[in-house]
Amino acid sequence: MMATIDKYIKALPEVLSALVCDDERLYAKVYQEETQYARLTQALVNQSGGIFQEQLTLFLGNDQAMVSMSVEGDLPSPDQIRGLVQALREDLPHVPRDPWLNLNEVPEQMETGNIHGSMQFDELVNTLCESAGKQDLVGLVLSGPQVFAVCSSLGHCLIHRGGGSSIDVSIFDADYNAVKRVRRDPDLVDILPLVNGMSQDLKALQRPAVNIKAGTYRAWLSAEALGELLGTISWNGFSVDSIRSGSSPLNKLYNGEKQLSPRIHLYENRQMGDVPSFTSEGFLLPAEVPLIQEGRAKNHLSSPRAAKEFDTNINSDSGYPSALYLQGGDLPDNDVLQKIGTGLYIGRLWYTNISDPGSCRLTAMTRYDCFWVEEGVLVGPLSPVRMDSSIYQLLGEDLEAIGAHVHQIPETHSYGQRGWGSSSLPGVMTALKITL
Repeated sequence: MMATIDKYIKALPEVLSALVCDDERLYAKVYQEETQYARLTQALVNQSGGIFQEQLTLFLGNDQAMVSMSVEGDLPSPDQIRGLVQALREDLPHVPRDPWLNLNEVPEQMETGNIHGSMQFDELVNTLCESAGKQDLVGLVLSGPQVFAVCSSLGHCLIHRGGGSSIDVSIFDADYNAVKRVRRDPDLVDILPLVNGMSQDLKALQRPAVNIKAGTYRAWLSAEALGELLGTISWNGFSVDSIRSGSSPLNKLYNGEKQLSPRIHLYENRQMGDVPSFTSEGFLLPAEVPLIQEGRAKNHLSSPRAAKEFDTNINSDSGYPSALYLQGGDLPDNDVLQKIGTGLYIGRLWYTNISDPGSCRLTAMTRYDCFWVEEGVLVGPLSPVRMDSSIYQLLGEDLEAIGAHVHQIPETHSYGQRGWGSSSLPGVMTALKITL
């Protein structure tokens, strides 16, 4: 299948070139995935199967406007593409002028990434189920290759290959306590220790719950918990259009009123996150964009449209980071409980929202693998509480330490098609404000 799609993509620029007239520009996006999946319940496979899907999206434009059309199923032949282009050509004169239309007129060719197949899929599923034994292991296992490409009548041929395996699993007990783990491309030898670790954490959740009062506590935010907070900020935090319009929750950081700890070095790292390094408009993207350096705002993210509107360089496909990377520190994971002393271990946060955009304050609920720690010893699970803290405090004046180990957190959504990319984050030691 992969050899066939490669041949199709590499022949596409010539096909597109033969179909344009006058000042027209014709671009095409191609997506293909071959995915195996298994849904697990009670450490058994309750649903499994395979998904093979292809999609071609055509964009026909001139120097004023653009129209598009997507076709799913079998990729269309050159003759079928000709018919689709004619339909787009008939619509184009009726589309309003688009002042921010921005197409790369320089034909680029590039191939990135590597095909990640699903050769160990059955072994991965069996190892997970066998390692869990009679425990209620639930979740989703995905595996298989993905290909994304952008071609044009100008000669663009940009290809990204990726995919691989991911697991998103939890273990529940009879009282509905749960421990969750997400991993990308796990080694089979690591599955048993992973499940055993989940089992031990679940036993800790079965201890009597600890109730705490509202106040500020020393807290360890795991990589997953920190990722939840940064993901919420990212919706419009780093895009140039949000920053210039004043709607970014990081406005005070970007205008210099606020800063984070000098130890904070945050990047958009597309290469590390294994995401395409080009846009649908045919522009190449840098492998790494420094967003925050030594606690100060360094760069914003500019999509092709936003770059034209605000006269900046293009460094993003959408303005939304898809591969955040936070530089690690010097606190080993094994020393976290001792470093907490007495306080909170926050393994995961839920229902996160921005409670005050002006001060970049975030609110979220604790649940499941969140614990009370006393004198370096995990006492018991934390009764669900709400946090409400500013990122300027969490990663600024209250930041005590950054974890030495940077954890890769894969994007596991599979609605419509499998997600790309991952975040690479350490945990952080800070202070957390609890409101109820």
